[in-house]
Amino acid sequence: MKTYKCDLHVHSSHSNKPTYWALRKFNCPESFTSPQHLYATAREMGMDFVTITDHNTISGALEIAHLPGAFISVEVTAYFPEDNCKVHVVVLDITEAVYRDIMQLRKNIYELASYLHASGIPHFLAHPLYAQNEKLSADHIEKLLLLFTIFEVKNGARARRFNTFTENVISSLTPQRLAHLAEKHGLEPMGAEPWRKGMVGGSDDHGGLFIARAHTAASRGETLTEFMTEVLDRRSWAEGEDGDALTLAHSIYGIGYSFYRERLKGGSNRATPFVNALLKKFFDSGAEPLSLMEKIRFFVRKNLPEVYESREGGSFEQLLDREARRLMNDTGFLQKIDSETRNRKIFTITSYLANRMIYLYTERLTRLSLKGGIFDLFQSCSTIGLVHLLISPYYVSFHHQHRGKGLMKELDDRFMLLGKVERKEKIALFTDTLHEINGVAITIRRLIETARSRGIELTVITSSPAETGYADGVMNFKSIGDFVLPEYPEIKLHFPPILDVIDYFEREGFTSIHVSTPGTVGLLALLAAKLMDIPIAGTYHTDIPQYVKSLTNDEMLEKAAWSYMVWFYGQMGEIMVPSASTRTQLIEQGIPAEKTRPLPRWVDTAAFSPSRRNPRYWDHYGLGDGVKFLYVGRVSREKNLELLAEAFIAVCEGGHDARLVIVGDGPYKREMEERLAGYPALFTGYLAGEELQECYASADVFVFPSTTDTFGNVVLEAQASGLPVIVSDEGGPKELMVDGETGLVIEHIGREGLVNALLCFLRNPRSIGAMGEHARAFTEAGALATGDAYSTILRQHHRTVNG
Repeated sequence: MKTYKCDLHVHSSHSNKPTYWALRKFNCPESFTSPQHLYATAREMGMDFVTITDHNTISGALEIAHLPGAFISVEVTAYFPEDNCKVHVVVLDITEAVYRDIMQLRKNIYELASYLHASGIPHFLAHPLYAQNEKLSADHIEKLLLLFTIFEVKNGARARRFNTFTENVISSLTPQRLAHLAEKHGLEPMGAEPWRKGMVGGSDDHGGLFIARAHTAASRGETLTEFMTEVLDRRSWAEGEDGDALTLAHSIYGIGYSFYRERLKGGSNRATPFVNALLKKFFDSGAEPLSLMEKIRFFVRKNLPEVYESREGGSFEQLLDREARRLMNDTGFLQKIDSETRNRKIFTITSYLANRMIYLYTERLTRLSLKGGIFDLFQSCSTIGLVHLLISPYYVSFHHQHRGKGLMKELDDRFMLLGKVERKEKIALFTDTLHEINGVAITIRRLIETARSRGIELTVITSSPAETGYADGVMNFKSIGDFVLPEYPEIKLHFPPILDVIDYFEREGFTSIHVSTPGTVGLLALLAAKLMDIPIAGTYHTDIPQYVKSLTNDEMLEKAAWSYMVWFYGQMGEIMVPSASTRTQLIEQGIPAEKTRPLPRWVDTAAFSPSRRNPRYWDHYGLGDGVKFLYVGRVSREKNLELLAEAFIAVCEGGHDARLVIVGDGPYKREMEERLAGYPALFTGYLAGEELQECYASADVFVFPSTTDTFGNVVLEAQASGLPVIVSDEGGPKELMVDGETGLVIEHIGREGLVNALLCFLRNPRSIGAMGEHARAFTEAGALATGDAYSTILRQHHRTVNG
């Protein structure tokens, strides 16, 4: 059966009073689409009828009113007189006289609705959940349900969640509910059977890219009068595609490109031919083809070798155009996106160029020396800011698609749509460290296992040089580039593809964020949370300021690190802290005490156990007899391993029979091996699973001299394995043991204190066994069930949603 179609919500270049601040700032209209192009495109897209609904003007509609199937409409900005709350009403198939009446009445939504209904003029409420001036409330929506009989339930610029919710609201109406609302607000419902609402759709296109993507359909429409009767009698329906962040962003880009082209008055910017080619390909529909000479010139420039080009040289425009040319010559990349939709192609290319530019200038920034003055520093920072400005339509669009979630929640509570159902949270955990061997990574791996066992939806998001892909609960994004700080090669940063991560987050529908690290990926998590109004919490795993101080011995850098950490974690709704000392430290630095939550300690006492002790374990290492002091963890300077090496050498040179076992890897390993050459020290490298468990249980005393750790999983693992521990009085590990019972705490740790602690066990070997037994009992008494260990992070926030 034939259906008749019309895009009932679409804009032309006559919508020239922009809503967005940036467009107003540059005096840029909301649309550059000519009425004639709009008409032709709508017809090509299969629309039987064509109208234009510009903001508060019918000028565009009048330009095509003489064409077959065209009619005059307008999108009116109307107001609630009691509080000036703004809404949009689309009025269809009107005359110029009716338009003048409407413009007189639009300041009072009640009078406007009454006039339209009494006159029998087809009209509908556009994007009902979109707050025009931040005043729209659930009470306003209830009043609008009484005032209007037709609602837009598929807006091509709004996300599916809003369109579907709107349809659910109006479908849930009953005579009883309408009567209740009428009594509550003192309003008489419009129309016969006011609980039965009509439904329409429109593209809400402003950029000319998505005309008729969403539209209204009806089963009758041989004439415009028949079609309008179907709409007015609430027998039409909405068809087509919902909107998303990419649709809105690309509409903004389309407007911006048209504005840019108009300012050039038909000319072109010869400095960026490859960027221009990409813009023209995607945004310049209906443009004249290149001349033969232009094609030849472009071909030559595209295929000439980059003889005079280097990554360092050139202006921002030249560097951007260079990256655009490389992209256009990357046939593999282009073939990969060839089957994608137009939206996806534009997004992929824009994301690639933006990521490359941000990475190149960030890398340049990390290589600058303060001795060279602040000009280069300021220039690089400004350029990075410029790139973010250029991709701001995506930021604006992702934010825009999440406005109104609070309103939806309130309406959901009032209308109890389709009954109440419980839905589990879908958690995204962002981390900069996962593939490294450290306590943070180990904790995250345990979180994944615990979440899986409890049926909690948890996805870990990270970035590394590995290919982009999902596996075993982890979504890895291939880093755009990796760089280290020249003075501090131990600090390596992976640069994530910003827009790709945000787009993935949006498509997957995550409901909450947990941040494990404050690096580049952690910052990206914070950006996503702010853009999309998503709850965000974090865990303070590592004492970064102390780490910086240990590496640099620079108080100014330590203070700068603290300023950053307080700012970063201050954005969180909750902060999980692994120890009381860490909590005190954060509060002293300015973190509100009420934001902090304890992170329960946990160790698998079945996996780490004295029962795994093997008297012959060390034979294959040829380590021989003697008390074996064990260290497990990252082999790096900030763990105070230089001090451990010095103390062990002093013990050995004092004639004591001792062995030192270092399990792990890291940047200090080679130097530490050289320092301990000739002494009874063993470096096993990284151990895991049963081999690590057996190593723990087969040693005698665990030594952990670090002053930068906020927790220290290895301290618990050692005690669970029946080993006494030696720790510093700085940081969190001291809270994981009992001084004098399960081990020793060294005050103001230094060479002499550490030597004395080692000698304490060497001179009194019986204390090793006694404290080891106490250590095991201590971990067993404090052990948590696996399912409860990370309840502060993985607690299921069941909330009521519409089914």
